[in-house]
Amino acid sequence: MHCENSKSQRYEKIIIALVAVLSVLSAHAQIERQLQEVTVVASRTTNNAEGYTTNLKGTDIAKGKPAVDVLGFLPNISRENGTFKINGLAASEIYVDGVKLSDLSELNNIPGEMIDKVQVKYLAGADQNAAMSGGTIMISLRRPPEGGYYGSVMANADWYSSCGFGNESIGGMVNYRYKNLSVYENLYVGDTKIEESSEQWLDGPDLQTYLTETTKSKGFDFRNRLSLTQQFNSGAQLGGSYLIATSRPRPTSFSMLENSLSAIDKRINAVTQEGTLKFLLPLNKKGAAMELTADYLNRHSNECADYSMDNDVVGATYDKDNLNLWKFKADFLYPRSSRLSWKFGASAQWISSTFTPSASIESDRFSVSSIPTGTSGFTPIVYASAQGMVWKLRYSAGVNWQLNRIGYHDKQADIKSHNTQWAINPTVQLMMPFGSKMNHTVMLNYKRTLSDIPYTAISSVVNWDDPYNYTVGNPNLKAQSADMIMAGLSLFRNKVNITALYAHSHDRIYWQTFQSTENPDVFYTKPVNISGQGVWGFGAEWIESPVKWWKFKLSGRIEITPENITIANIHYGKTRLKEYFYFNNNFRFPNGWGGMLNVNFEPTYKTLDRTYHAVYNVNGKIYKSFLKDNLQVAVEFTPVGNRRKLDRQVGMNKLSYKYTTPVQYVGLSLTWNFSGGKQVDVNVVDGIQDYRETKDNR
Repeated sequence: MHCENSKSQRYEKIIIALVAVLSVLSAHAQIERQLQEVTVVASRTTNNAEGYTTNLKGTDIAKGKPAVDVLGFLPNISRENGTFKINGLAASEIYVDGVKLSDLSELNNIPGEMIDKVQVKYLAGADQNAAMSGGTIMISLRRPPEGGYYGSVMANADWYSSCGFGNESIGGMVNYRYKNLSVYENLYVGDTKIEESSEQWLDGPDLQTYLTETTKSKGFDFRNRLSLTQQFNSGAQLGGSYLIATSRPRPTSFSMLENSLSAIDKRINAVTQEGTLKFLLPLNKKGAAMELTADYLNRHSNECADYSMDNDVVGATYDKDNLNLWKFKADFLYPRSSRLSWKFGASAQWISSTFTPSASIESDRFSVSSIPTGTSGFTPIVYASAQGMVWKLRYSAGVNWQLNRIGYHDKQADIKSHNTQWAINPTVQLMMPFGSKMNHTVMLNYKRTLSDIPYTAISSVVNWDDPYNYTVGNPNLKAQSADMIMAGLSLFRNKVNITALYAHSHDRIYWQTFQSTENPDVFYTKPVNISGQGVWGFGAEWIESPVKWWKFKLSGRIEITPENITIANIHYGKTRLKEYFYFNNNFRFPNGWGGMLNVNFEPTYKTLDRTYHAVYNVNGKIYKSFLKDNLQVAVEFTPVGNRRKLDRQVGMNKLSYKYTTPVQYVGLSLTWNFSGGKQVDVNVVDGIQDYRETKDNR
């Protein structure tokens, strides 16, 4: 402790000396110069009971890439199929300057160089919905200039070997500060063009088929988020955030079975609006504070669909979906001492949704949704937690009481039903640093989860993936719960990380595959509750910089699932293995050159009646910066890869589905960064919009 104080004093003297020298030079030149922020960093990463915080200012991994690519280089974080995972668990929430992101594409508009620090929490806390198991990623951007701004403008165009040029877009973000008012703006406008091809086989005792499928889609996307925060002299803050996003895709799916052509042509118009208001009030000089948050979410979509057989329209539908969510939350923070802090509060969430179909042409070949339905849900939460330190042991412990109540309304038959579940859910997180320099840590965590009743999975809506496969909901589903234990070992300040996880689920939701009785060549999946199941997980990663210009992250994870269950009169009793391997590389060369090269590999694995065959992918990026790093030209590419093949056992039939679209693509992007003003502190609003979908993983 004495050594740390001595180092801190020496650093303070160095900073004071630097400031004095700069002041003398400024006076001698008799001109006004901007004083840049001076940072002395003993370690970029600090650990606590809930996770870690890392400073990315000036690091090589933040150069030349958007924020969405930076996160994959951080300890214990991986990106799988567009989803970020923390220690193998899907991240529950991602924030940028306190604003919760419901669409991760916002991270594409934020250059990595603008990130100040990232805080990673391994598990969702007691103050969050008990449905959330995975942790939280909180990104803090560089402090905006006083009386000025900083930001970027980006333009992008992609070329795919399957469909040529597509996905042209332009976007940008700006962070602006005027006195005590902070403004954050993130805008995206783009056209999308997608073409997917696939093959499907059916092998059975009475039926053998082979068909090819092609899906083409063109669309338009718009997204804009505006956040404002006003800080008062008393220390109170009032903030608001508003997001509006529109998507207008037009997908068309063609399937050829022998000499028969089937097609589904859809026209979708979806609008999403989110609003957040937040008020923070300090209660005393010791750090006690009250935080009040109100959230609103609305998603509205119209969908028209035409169903064709051999160029004749045999069915047509027009559907309307509307969802509204309101959430109110009150949090109180009370620092008891320098080693103990209490946090407690309550929240209440209401959700309502309606589905209104109108079939203009009925079809025996294509099942459609004909029942107008409505769902409603109410979720109150009360929680209390404590965070502190005993000796060298850091801890965070809390508990919440949560109730899930859902209503389902069949408007055609005027039948209403309700389902209510409640639970008390504890969360405990422990972390102990050790070693002569305290460079190593060991952690142990426990959490109980209660999933939300899956609003989307209980709906009677029929969603066709293609003319021979669709999904439909199940109004009798129960919410699943789970108990989790996580242990971890971090060595050399997060350079080597080893984690172990055990989770046991109850009322697990599984998407079972069925064969249509009316059309034997048509299959559909429907969610069902199955008995509890345990899973073991083990992961390891190594982060190293062998030379100045190269930094890599090598990681792997394995999940072990002992199966002992009977589904559709078939018993599954084997132990299944699921493996993931990642090799991420970041390069930084002189004269503004740099890049990255990432390799992902997932061997074949089985789970109950499904077999997911091996996939791999190699992707990279090369960039060059000009004009003092203000202009960047980048080329992204995917030279090789293998798409997914999925086998499903349906009774005596084996159904195989394989994506055959080539993975090769090249993308070109231009980014212009701008900034001005002097460094100041700023705080922005926190948003907690919360709506998740439960869907089949195909």
